Amino acid sequence: PGSTTGLAPAAFATADRHASMPGNPQRITSVMPTTLDLIATALQDHPARRIPGRRWVRRCGVVLLLADSDPNASRDEPVVLMMKRAERHGDPWSGHVSFPGGRVARDDASTRAAALRELQEETGFDPAGRVEPLGRLSDLLTREHARPLPMVVSPYVYRTPRAVALTPGIEAAELHWVPLSWLTDPLRRQTLTWNVAGLRVPAPCIELGGARLWGLSLMMTRELLKVAGLVGPRA
Repeated sequence: PGSTTGLAPAAFATADRHASMPGNPQRITSVMPTTLDLIATALQDHPARRIPGRRWVRRCGVVLLLADSDPNASRDEPVVLMMKRAERHGDPWSGHVSFPGGRVARDDASTRAAALRELQEETGFDPAGRVEPLGRLSDLLTREHARPLPMVVSPYVYRTPRAVALTPGIEAAELHWVPLSWLTDPLRRQTLTWNVAGLRVPAPCIELGGARLWGLSLMMTRELLKVAGLVGPRA
């Protein structure tokens, strides 16, 4: 209990194509790009939105950590690391599904540095020498937990060769490597009800085997999948 688990994956295959050219008996091999290769290429040209004046407000960094495969899963496909936040009194997002990340501390060199620090603190995953930066997604505007002040969240996308077993830190109740196919499956799209100042507000979400991905984390997920062409523009 509490350690990472691989959730039922679906297959993505990498194929080899062989051809013999006339007059040249040597076989030519071409390797098809993987799903994460396509995501990496798409993010290189992605004009992620940066909110003007963000340096003057509270900043938060988040990591979307993608792995090419999960050795513990029954089938081979890319996965992304998600966490279920620990239940904490006064935290409006406690118990929610999110990506590792947190606020920039005084000693952090940058928002990206804060995101990587929080990744290690919340999941135990040491990114040093184990990850490849793929790019970033658009800034998102939210508010601080305790005060009605603006806060800008900056998501960074990283890649690691394979999912590994992790033990959640104090801020995480559970960690899961979630198959990307779950995030693109239209049958998993649902609507939840969020209470805002006594009003019941419907909000889109993705069902993840007993948990729901929604809010800012869902916005990040949608942007990543749309940039990579894994879902349509209206998904």
